[in-house]
Amino acid sequence: MRWDDRSASHRVGFAAWVASLTLLAIPTAALGLLAYRLQSIPLAAGAGVQLLFFLVFLRAHPIWRPPVSASVVVLYLVALGWCWLTTRGISDWALHIGLGTLLLGAVGLIALHDLTRSGAEPLRRANKWSRRIVGRTHWPLQLLDCRILPEANALRNAIQDEAGPALALLSDPRPQVQVAALGALEFRSHWHPGEAELVLKVGRDSPDPAVRASAAYALAGVRTAELIHELGTFLRDSAPEVRHAAAEALLYGGESRWPYSRDSVRDALADPKLAEDGPLFLGAGRLPAAAIADLTTWASDGAPLSTRSVQTLAEQYHRGLQDADRPELASELAGAMLDPDAPPALRIELAALLRDHRMLGPDLLDRLTNPDQPSPMRLFAAEVLLRANPNDPDGVDVLRGLARLPNRELAVQIAMILQNVLGLQLGLPAGGAAPAPNSKPAAEVARRVLAWANGAPPDVLRPTPGPQPGLKGGRNSVPGLQHAHIVPQPAPPPERTKGSSAVF
Repeated sequence: MRWDDRSASHRVGFAAWVASLTLLAIPTAALGLLAYRLQSIPLAAGAGVQLLFFLVFLRAHPIWRPPVSASVVVLYLVALGWCWLTTRGISDWALHIGLGTLLLGAVGLIALHDLTRSGAEPLRRANKWSRRIVGRTHWPLQLLDCRILPEANALRNAIQDEAGPALALLSDPRPQVQVAALGALEFRSHWHPGEAELVLKVGRDSPDPAVRASAAYALAGVRTAELIHELGTFLRDSAPEVRHAAAEALLYGGESRWPYSRDSVRDALADPKLAEDGPLFLGAGRLPAAAIADLTTWASDGAPLSTRSVQTLAEQYHRGLQDADRPELASELAGAMLDPDAPPALRIELAALLRDHRMLGPDLLDRLTNPDQPSPMRLFAAEVLLRANPNDPDGVDVLRGLARLPNRELAVQIAMILQNVLGLQLGLPAGGAAPAPNSKPAAEVARRVLAWANGAPPDVLRPTPGPQPGLKGGRNSVPGLQHAHIVPQPAPPPERTKGSSAVF
């Protein structure tokens, strides 16, 4: 559960809510009852004024804590003065009870206000919830769930000004207590000197991934460059839940914190041990514009940095297209896909993304098949055309032109399309992986592809039992993305005359 999914203030229990309503209603009720008993119009007018203030403060809970408490004290004092001025000379037991109730209420609220401002009352509540956490014997099955216990939420509300009670729990040897204490510190932005460093040390030294992940969440609100950099080191933790927590915590500060975290993000993306992790910031939030620009630049570097940068960008764009909160995003992605200066891997991923979201129309496909496009882009467009129509002349012409290039890896990919999409038998294993480009089977496949491109008779090409997945059936290179159904592209319009070749 993320911090911005919770109510940061004014969330109290049912009993506290009822108590707040009762304290707010006392001045109105006292003046109203006295007006009814004494048949006093001025008291009735005062009750009406108090009712208006009751409606104003209705959503402010709890009313006995600053800054609301001072205003409510004034409300009691106004009711007390109004009652005393309009009933002078009247002797009635109900009047004395009403005046005493208003006076005691005002005095009590002043006392609570001063206790809260001095820190004594929050400290008392923090110690109470700390004792409950320490004395708890039944814990959730998942250790990370301890950070959202009711006691941890209550402790968080009590330590908004002073984190000492929660920090004291970090010395407890039980990881459940440590996680609950760190959960009370989640996304905290106000730290005294040495407090954030203590949380960082606990997170580093703990052998439990849940404690390290909770420490990352607790440090999400730090602002100094050193602490943000140290938080970024959790991106290379051995546990995936810790890496996810660190990614979510780093995005909490938005654009202003990216310059301090970009080096840590780059190191994590370039770490060979994490090459199979897929996109970073998966489900963690929207990346700032500076991060998008850096990831686009890193997509031109070597693997695994380039691969994971492309995957991260594709995941971000995928969510953006799903949310549909930026209507211009599809046009921007189409422009980036056609940009000759963009990294080819990113351009192919964007093309697959637009195809899966049904935004890759015939005009864009036609431009992707132009000879000035890189070979991977033309190959992708040819596969999309042939999946929609196996006899598409443009798709066949593009494949024939690419097959004549002296590139064995490209020839193997073309063979996969010919065999798995068009049903031609070129010696590839049915449903299996393609042979390595430098292997002997790949050389034989390349020879057959070149022969097909040069118009050799198809007497040795036999249909396979059925269609198999082709070169790029979906965004399989981006783990975690929802694989949209591949929508066949419409057949090219009759006026297109780029090619007229048949399959054979």
